[in-house]
Amino acid sequence: MIYTLPQLPYAHDALEPRMSKETIEYHYGKHLQTYIDNLNRLTEGTPFSEVPLETLILTATGPVFNNAAQVWNHTFFFNTLTPAPEPMPLELKDYLIRDFGSVETFKEKFKKAAIEIFGSGWAWLAQDPSGRLHIIQESNAGNPLRAGYKPLMTIDVWEHAYYIDYRNKRAAYVDSCWDLIDWKKVTERLHEPSPAARVADLSEETIVVGKASKEEVKEMIEETIEEDEEASMQRYVCIICGWVYDPEEGDPEGGIAPGTPFEDLPDDWTCPACGVGKEHFEPER
Repeated sequence: MIYTLPQLPYAHDALEPRMSKETIEYHYGKHLQTYIDNLNRLTEGTPFSEVPLETLILTATGPVFNNAAQVWNHTFFFNTLTPAPEPMPLELKDYLIRDFGSVETFKEKFKKAAIEIFGSGWAWLAQDPSGRLHIIQESNAGNPLRAGYKPLMTIDVWEHAYYIDYRNKRAAYVDSCWDLIDWKKVTERLHEPSPAARVADLSEETIVVGKASKEEVKEMIEETIEEDEEASMQRYVCIICGWVYDPEEGDPEGGIAPGTPFEDLPDDWTCPACGVGKEHFEPER
């Protein structure tokens, strides 16, 4: 399986002025494409190369999980937006009133959750197995699928999602997103099977990857988890000044805790020695 850039359901300038063509070109066209390229590179020639994204989200760790989840998260986010939003369906309103008291309370709580995520991440509206709705904060590449919830909508609060249009005004960006949400699609997702069902509903006899069964796929994935974890601790070297980023040490003075993989560094992180960005780093050989 070669992961590819999904087709947007609207033109790059269709969300203006709330989300500019430039933001779409960078966020969708460059950032999402980078995650896809990384995922293809990481999975080529491994058991992961023939696995659906949902399987990777539920079973993988380290760089494979991070890039697979970011591909899934971004695709889901862009497909939740529309240039021609319609009023929220009554059915969804009823669900929100039942679980949050009112639509206005839901929006207030969701906005608060999105704004208060420390660093990069995602705010989600998700449905638990009993049908109740929840607002969930996830940092970095987090996805509620891993906790057994079905995603209904999300807002990306990584800085690259809003910095071109809103600079550091995350709250203004979240407010603008409300006017781009496809509430009809969110409502339809209430009754769709969870994406995790593509993995959970597979029987022992089902052939899911070439000639491998579900259990065989799990075994192959588990065998590569340790390799992923080792890869997540790869040291990176600044090609400008030679400074080495060691995940085991992090960058405490720059607010990066020890144990943080290079892939998880914020987009605005810079080399402590010379000040250049992440794009000027390469794996240590």
